[in-house]
Amino acid sequence: MAVERILAESLLDINAVLLRPDSPFTWASGWHSPIYCDNRRILSHPELRSRVACWLASRALELYPEAEVVAGVATGAISHGVLAADRMGKPFVYVRPKPKDHGTGSQIEGELPKGAKVVVIEDLVSTGMSSLAAVSALRDLEWWPCSLTDSILLPRGSLRLECVWIHSRTIQPLSA
Repeated sequence: MAVERILAESLLDINAVLLRPDSPFTWASGWHSPIYCDNRRILSHPELRSRVACWLASRALELYPEAEVVAGVATGAISHGVLAADRMGKPFVYVRPKPKDHGTGSQIEGELPKGAKVVVIEDLVSTGMSSLAAVSALRDLEWWPCSLTDSILLPRGSLRLECVWIHSRTIQPLSA
């Protein structure tokens, strides 16, 4: 059975896919949707968590063999990104939506050498705005994005304009 199907069935089995047609969820993008996929539930299931980490690492290495660092988009993709980085034997950083207003004022947490080739892990994409914000923070570096799972989205053209490619393991985005 294909990885995509196994992952989709697993998300259903662990009740990560939630439906509320009468009381839609509000996504971080501001969209209202009757469906929500809570990928953080994967973390509570050790066997699935391990499989997802291996799938992510394998896919990232297949698509981006020259990647030197793995970056997770805060906050949802931090855990998935660090698990993939561990499997890949690569350093890990995470990217906040904006610089902190306290402490070091960092937007990128962890050690990230100038010019490093970065594969970006995102846990869920709707409009792509948080992914684009992370990519923008990495603009001075060479970077390559990789996504664990996407929600259906319409403005994929905006991602193409930014030279961002989304590689999904579940629902494929719609073309604009």
